[in-house]
Amino acid sequence: MSTRPAGTAGCDATAGRIYVTDCEGPLTKNDNAQEIAERFIPGGADLFARLSKYDDFLADVVRRPGYNAGDTLRLIPPFFKAYYVSDEDVELFSAEQVLLVPKALEALAAVTALMPAYIVSTSYTPYLRALCELAEFPLEHVRCTELSLDGWEMPAAEAEWLRSMAAQVLARPLIDIPDGAQTTDDLSAADRKTVAELDDLFWTRMDGHVSGAMLAAVHPVGGGQKLAALEAIVAAEDVHGDHVMYVGDSITDAPALEAVKAWGGVSLSFNGNGYALAAAEFAAASPDADVQARLARAFAAGGRDAVEAAVRSWPRPKKGAAPTGRARARVGLVAEEPDALAEASAATRRSVRGERVARLG
Repeated sequence: MSTRPAGTAGCDATAGRIYVTDCEGPLTKNDNAQEIAERFIPGGADLFARLSKYDDFLADVVRRPGYNAGDTLRLIPPFFKAYYVSDEDVELFSAEQVLLVPKALEALAAVTALMPAYIVSTSYTPYLRALCELAEFPLEHVRCTELSLDGWEMPAAEAEWLRSMAAQVLARPLIDIPDGAQTTDDLSAADRKTVAELDDLFWTRMDGHVSGAMLAAVHPVGGGQKLAALEAIVAAEDVHGDHVMYVGDSITDAPALEAVKAWGGVSLSFNGNGYALAAAEFAAASPDADVQARLARAFAAGGRDAVEAAVRSWPRPKKGAAPTGRARARVGLVAEEPDALAEASAATRRSVRGERVARLG
């Protein structure tokens, strides 16, 4: 297999390395789909949070066949349609709402000057299009979730029924998934009832209706689909797996992070949650994206070993002193200090993205 990279001017043609990153978390502070729900659906943020916990349960606990982490973006569109949200609504709202992680644009520009860079995101296309315009990043180097609302005609009676179903979902508590849960039996009685009601709604009652057809038509780029997108990028760029750096922060990134770690590349959790930390080899907790650019430079120069060297030599704040410069980022190998990195990642995730987004998988 050739190690010649393609498509990026100014990078070292002998390096043959590529950089792939998630969007929400490493580059932006948003949870765009939740924000769309909040803007256009009464109680939409809470509705999305409930569906997100159900998504975590289906993807990580019972591992429903054909279901991927991030398929919340498949579950919510029927409700968008029921509340008369249009494609133009999503486009205009997304363009106005991009909230960047500090230094994200500088980091992305620095990386693209070094090697081919890609964004693989579960987010909807309008949001990624808005980010690409801000960053002057090529949309053809983005893999994300296509969404079309205007192409569906939902009968008024079905829309009314779905609005009543949204109210019923909102009346149920958030599902609490215990550590180590493996089956529905590991949930509380109340949460088992919630799961049963959601199973019935999405996989039985919507079947044969426009809402069920929408469920089947939307294919979020999350979980296994993110890994499939990454594998396609690696094949198209004609690089070895150990020449890949992947940056992610959530459950949707776990399969890609695990794969890159197994390939001998660089798998970096950036302000990651427990799912990302469990899958990644390296972790960074930082209020800005500068650490991504610095570790990418090390990767471009010397691959995974150079990144490990950079991580091990990363400065730590002096005891009792406020961290400054590079010491503002806590960087390490997950296997060597899992608890400290988890604590730092959780705290920084909350401060950068906010408490509500930080709780999502």
